[in-house]
Amino acid sequence: MERKNPARKKGMKNQNYTESQHTAYCISQRYGSQPFAEILDNVKGALKRREFDILFELNLKDYLKDHLKDMPSQVILSVCNPETASSAISKDPQTGIFLPCSVTVKEVEQGNIEVSIEDTGVTWSPSKELTQLSKKITETLKGILSEAEQPGMKL
Repeated sequence: MERKNPARKKGMKNQNYTESQHTAYCISQRYGSQPFAEILDNVKGALKRREFDILFELNLKDYLKDHLKDMPSQVILSVCNPETASSAISKDPQTGIFLPCSVTVKEVEQGNIEVSIEDTGVTWSPSKELTQLSKKITETLKGILSEAEQPGMKL
């Protein structure tokens, strides 16, 4: 059933690079020399090399096409490392609410591509049991930022 939205086709707010670099819940890096699809493939490969499974891939541009005009390409990857997830849930059964982690790849101004990873050190519970683990996940996910594009190509 198609949902009707009276406020259809809203415009997108532009986010400058400084804003995206200072978002509390994610860590972002912009790239400027490769196409969106290539960056997305590189991110997926980097995730797999770090033993993260891609549980779900959402093309946000396609999903919101009837609600936002001129939305640039954006893909959300819901990712999970089964070993880390089982460790987290064994420490705190409520941890499932934080799973899976999110990684986004999106087009931004001037043809650049931005890759963002969830900062699990911020978004996860501050409980002692999970603090070290959530920081470890963030550090592992940071590694994909260095592999999203060919060396020497990031902005």
